[in-house]
Amino acid sequence: MSGALSLAVAFIVYSIYRYYKELREEKEAEENRCFEELMSKKDAVEEELGLTMTQGNMGTRDLVMEILPKMGCEPKETEEGRIQFEYQGIVFLMEAVNDCLFVNLIWPWCHSFSKFDIDEFARVRQVVNDINMRGTVSVFYSISDSDDVAVHIKKHFLFVSQIPDVVDYLKLMLDSFFRTARTLDVEIEKCRLQECER
Repeated sequence: MSGALSLAVAFIVYSIYRYYKELREEKEAEENRCFEELMSKKDAVEEELGLTMTQGNMGTRDLVMEILPKMGCEPKETEEGRIQFEYQGIVFLMEAVNDCLFVNLIWPWCHSFSKFDIDEFARVRQVVNDINMRGTVSVFYSISDSDDVAVHIKKHFLFVSQIPDVVDYLKLMLDSFFRTARTLDVEIEKCRLQECER
């Protein structure tokens, strides 16, 4: 009798095991089907928007290194891993990696003055704040070891091969630096003139 009871218990345990195993397999199959459906929808949307990254596309850093010579610039890698190049007589630094679709472009030392010139510091601070509120670039300043305050311009922007006419796009980004530097100089001079009129 105990043998029959043991056999019945074993059969019930095995039946429950099979039931839950089949249930789990069905759930996994449903999850895989849903995942594949979502991935196919995602691929379709990306393809429609032109966002797919095919194997033929290059990484962001590689794209930068290919585009800069087309603009007449000679890219060099700095010790920190940045890309340094000269455009219209100005040295720029770019931070770009192949894994990221965005780059940081920096114009270091676009303006400088002595940290002991308190009036100039006040003017620059006011103008930098105004530009940062209205502009598409970031302007910031730092104090160097040589007692100078250096003003820098920085922009973070998308840079991928899918951008139509990517060379002109980069030139447009660089031109925004020149406009900002010109605005910086003009606004500082306006502040100086207003102070003289008082």
